[in-house]
Amino acid sequence: MNISVFSKTSNSKTKELEERVTALEAQIIAASEFVKEIEKGNLTAEYKYNGESETDNALSTSLISLRNQLKNYAVEEKERNWVTEGLARFIDILRSKNNDMNELTDDIIRNLIKYLEANQGALYIINDHNPQDIFLEIKACYAFERKKYIDQRIEIGEGLAGQAVMEKETIYMTEIPGHYLRITSGLGEGSARNLLIVPLKLDDQVLGVLEIASFSLFKKYQIEFVERLGESIASTVKAVKINQRTNKLLQDTQAQTQQLREQEEEVRQNMEELSATQEEMKRVLTQAQEKESYLNELINVPKDSIFTIDKDYKIISYNRAFSAGIEAMTGKMDFKGFDFLSLFPDQNEKQKQKAMYARAFAGENFEDTNEYDTNGVKSYFTTNLAPIYGKEGEVTAVACFGKDVTALMSAQKQTEKLLNESRQKSEELMAQEEELRQNMEELSTTQEEMERILSEVKEKESYLTELINVPKDTIFTVDRDYKILSYNKSFSMALEAFTGNIDLKGFPFLDLFQTEADKQKQIALYERAFKGENFEITNEYDDNNGGMIYITTNLAPLHDKNNKIFAVASFGKDITKLIAAQKQSEKLLEESQLKSEELLSQEEELRQNMEELSATQEEMQRILEDVQQKERYLKELINVPKDSIFTVGKDYCLIDWNKAFAAGLEAVGIKDLAGFNLMNLFPDESVKQKQIDIYARAFKGENFEIVTEYSQDNNISFYASNYAPLRNDKGEINAVACFSKDVTELMAAKKNNKK
Repeated sequence: MNISVFSKTSNSKTKELEERVTALEAQIIAASEFVKEIEKGNLTAEYKYNGESETDNALSTSLISLRNQLKNYAVEEKERNWVTEGLARFIDILRSKNNDMNELTDDIIRNLIKYLEANQGALYIINDHNPQDIFLEIKACYAFERKKYIDQRIEIGEGLAGQAVMEKETIYMTEIPGHYLRITSGLGEGSARNLLIVPLKLDDQVLGVLEIASFSLFKKYQIEFVERLGESIASTVKAVKINQRTNKLLQDTQAQTQQLREQEEEVRQNMEELSATQEEMKRVLTQAQEKESYLNELINVPKDSIFTIDKDYKIISYNRAFSAGIEAMTGKMDFKGFDFLSLFPDQNEKQKQKAMYARAFAGENFEDTNEYDTNGVKSYFTTNLAPIYGKEGEVTAVACFGKDVTALMSAQKQTEKLLNESRQKSEELMAQEEELRQNMEELSTTQEEMERILSEVKEKESYLTELINVPKDTIFTVDRDYKILSYNKSFSMALEAFTGNIDLKGFPFLDLFQTEADKQKQIALYERAFKGENFEITNEYDDNNGGMIYITTNLAPLHDKNNKIFAVASFGKDITKLIAAQKQSEKLLEESQLKSEELLSQEEELRQNMEELSATQEEMQRILEDVQQKERYLKELINVPKDSIFTVGKDYCLIDWNKAFAAGLEAVGIKDLAGFNLMNLFPDESVKQKQIDIYARAFKGENFEIVTEYSQDNNISFYASNYAPLRNDKGEINAVACFSKDVTELMAAKKNNKK
């Protein structure tokens, strides 16, 4: 009887254990399949196991929560990428088409409608040529009936577009009257259901209106994108208007000057030769200054620090990013001739720097990453050192390109820390549940893979953080306690002199203002944003150099998942150049009027100006020589253009080249370019002689362009090459520069037009 009871009990326990093992196996299989689906990118996968125990429910809830978080992050990332890509695309359009208002507005509305996948739209610009008659004028439209809308005029306050100008607010309608707007296509026509009207605002001034119609609803991030884009469009439109007015003033001045010259024929004849000489020198000087400005702007484009030093470790040249970083450390403004090694008071670090630059002066091009500790804050910089060669092939200087990789290194360390903590926790759980650990090895392996996916997601987040560091505008957010939540590099660089090189996260924003009145003013502004208002203000600041800086700031509330405002974002834009252009325009007008009065009243004063013009001519010659000297040096750093750029000596051997040209020769197996004879590229003697004749024209002083056709593997390509002579300090031609651009698509388009 006792044996029977024992047997039944054992069988019951065994069955219970078998059921538990079966349930665990089913749970592991379901979890593994679910995670594999997520790895494949299927964020809509369903978890196909419904357990009854608390452990089953906890695992199910965790896995589903992970999937939902990844799904939400994917959607948010897609929206952020969409906005970032759109802003970058339209910034290129605004920069490249800012000389012609009609071409600019046509490109904007056409690309905007396509990017939003809308159906039609129009761009209106404020016509204020007559201050007594200001109205909205259509400048560009897309998918409209051209005859009906091309001459459309809207009064301020008339219709929705006129109302948006008066109220300076975005209008979004999802119910439009049937007669208001119709969208037509080859398949028929229908009424638009959604209408978005966005005013183009700059410094609280409306310069125009964007009107976009679509069958589909506009999402919130799309509306915010159009509003942000509207600010950039307004800025460009205002700049174009200023340029047009300035050109008109210049044309009026030239007409008045010509009329006065006709009246003063005798004086004009005496000054004709000197005036012609001065105009030619002005043109040459302007071209030289434009080239210098262009080259300087090129090295100031990247956020990375760029500078060069000579063999005495004296700084030769540098870009803005470098000066901004060192200025906070030294308090100096001009670093030309500055002893670079003085930045390292520690002798060991100084010797380390000497050893690094010795490698570069020996001709080595390499990259190195170092850790720095500033006031207890660690930072990491990746430095690329490259030698710069003189005319004789000797290393005369070293160029340094420094990049801040602190965020990347911090992300890596954080990832390692999270991984170690996860492993430690996993070991503790395995020690407590040995039997469960043995049955869930496969799930543990899957968990490590999930950690890898999480690491990749964090890397993408780091990438998006880098994206907001691209614009030069300052961007930061503050919470209701006026503490900084996040910021971009432009903001931290702007405050570096005030706060030092510290982490600004959590920094009391109001501490940036010295007086209580300034603090209260800021509190009043941010309280408006915390109440839900999105607005823009412009402030004037002293730059401590006798000049003024004008900053336009846009404050916007940030909402959490419950639509409650938890922070305010600030976008600051420097519009000093725009204000300066306005003042310059006014100054030109005043000078023009003054000059006309002086020419009409005193003929004798023009004769006296001959001596001043002669003195000015000598000064311009001196400036010209200085600019040309800088231009020759800065050209060594230019690798930005995608066009091939190279120079050759009279022996047809390469003197200098950029990366685009080097990449082209490396593609055909030529890697050692130093002293390479270009004639070796042409085995055919007739082709070689043709190239020699081309260079002979340039060595005689001619500057010309030639379009050449090349055929390779049954593919025909065209390259437009511009040849220009290069002169030394004595004015002798000692080399020829060539700028080569691929114009295959342009030539194909011309051929199609001829057909």
